[in-house]
Amino acid sequence: MERKENSGMKRLTTLLEFVKFVEPFKEVFHELFRLGKIAIVIPVSSASCERSFSALSLIKNHLRTTMGDDRLNHLGVLSIESRRAKTIDMNEFLKRFGVSHKNRRIVLF
Repeated sequence: MERKENSGMKRLTTLLEFVKFVEPFKEVFHELFRLGKIAIVIPVSSASCERSFSALSLIKNHLRTTMGDDRLNHLGVLSIESRRAKTIDMNEFLKRFGVSHKNRRIVLF
C-alpha cells in the first residue's frame, strides 16, 4: 500500500475504497476480500432492523397497547420512513383522498 501511495495513487480512506483496491487481487487475498465485503454489508443490514425496532418501541408504549395491528403497522412505516413522510404535500394528499373515498368520515373506534 505504501509503494502504491508513493507512486502517486491516492490514499484509501474508506473500507469501500479498500475493497475495490483489493478486488483485482481477490484470488491471492481471498479471505481479506471476503472479510471486507462482509464488513461493508453488515452495518447496513443491521441498522435497518435496529431502526425498525426502536421505532416500534417508541410507537407502542403502554398507553397504546389497545391499538389495532393495522394502525400500528401503518404508524410504524410512517415512523421508519419519516424523511419520506415529511415530503408529502398534505393539500395534495387531502384532495386525492377526497376524490377517491365517498365516505370521508374518520372512524375513531
